[in-house]
Amino acid sequence: MTSILSGFSLIAVALAVMMSALIRMISAMQLRQRVEAGMTGVRELAELSGVTDPRDLQDVFGPPGMDRTWKHVTLATIEGKKRLPGYLMSDARVHWACMAVGVLAFFLGHWSVQLALILAAMAQIGGWMSAFNLPK
Repeated sequence: MTSILSGFSLIAVALAVMMSALIRMISAMQLRQRVEAGMTGVRELAELSGVTDPRDLQDVFGPPGMDRTWKHVTLATIEGKKRLPGYLMSDARVHWACMAVGVLAFFLGHWSVQLALILAAMAQIGGWMSAFNLPK
């Protein structure tokens, strides 16, 4: 087996993976800034940690303050309690790896790189699907 993807499909998947990873990284960066500023709400906690059920947030991170924010929660606390959806939605290492595989797919036509590209696409799709379950 020499190739899994060819021509247009390879380019389309590689570009889609890289754009998706870039968008998710920018979103996660904005959420991290809000946490550092002490404005940690349900959206920030859910997307950064992967705890998608609002009732579970209180069990995992404790009760929010009177203004419905978790001022006592830090990025280190969130990282320590992160679940799989949190890695798919907001972990920079996952997104950098996906972007690297996307770039590598342009230069190496080996089937293993293309398989890694398909796995990167699945990781990005998993992140977006997890984001649909986030509380509003």
